[in-house]
Amino acid sequence: MTVMDSRRILQMLQLGDGLFPIGAFAFSDGLETAVQQEHATNADDINDWLLHYIDAVFRASEGPALLQTMIACPNDWTKIEELDREVTAMKSSFETRASSRSLGLRLLKTVSELYPSRDLEALFDRVHSGRCHGNMPIVFGFIFRLLNIEQRDALLTYAYSRLSGTVSAALRLAPVGQQEMQKTLVKALERVPHVVDHVLEYPSRPVTSFAPRLDVCQMEHRNLYSRLFRS
Repeated sequence: MTVMDSRRILQMLQLGDGLFPIGAFAFSDGLETAVQQEHATNADDINDWLLHYIDAVFRASEGPALLQTMIACPNDWTKIEELDREVTAMKSSFETRASSRSLGLRLLKTVSELYPSRDLEALFDRVHSGRCHGNMPIVFGFIFRLLNIEQRDALLTYAYSRLSGTVSAALRLAPVGQQEMQKTLVKALERVPHVVDHVLEYPSRPVTSFAPRLDVCQMEHRNLYSRLFRS
């Protein structure tokens, strides 16, 4: 393994770490609603929730959007802006649109300080001018490409980051333990390479969205009597 390979692995670990300061820990992506409404009360329910995300969200929208951003980056701004608008349009609730943009912007600001580049400045300018919304998978894809991280590695890192974040939220919301949640995460991660291969096999597939279970929970979150998370 070369020094460059080692550096990229460390960069991926840093970007995929739940401690990376973009505020992802404050969002549950609708899981808080599911727990309060007793749709997610144990490890099996959390496992179903994770698999639903992998198949209905990552495979269909976030994975393809990230991959196509990497392919378009850094010169095809028309494609990047189009993908960003599509990702926004597919989010059914205002809170989810706002959280995706908030996380994307904080990610962009943080990485711009760690790895300054004119391309990141250009993306930042487009977000501020409204030409880009700055959705999280778009910003992640842009950053992964600029860091020369391989497409498959980028998709695996992003999926892990999203799944581990959900497990972290579940530990604060549901009556589940650390050990059983790690077992649940292992089960979910076993499916990720297959789905990543599917995304890579069809790199130009349209970005789509059909995740009614998640959408309804995200839309109803604002009406909960008490809330630990922001979305």
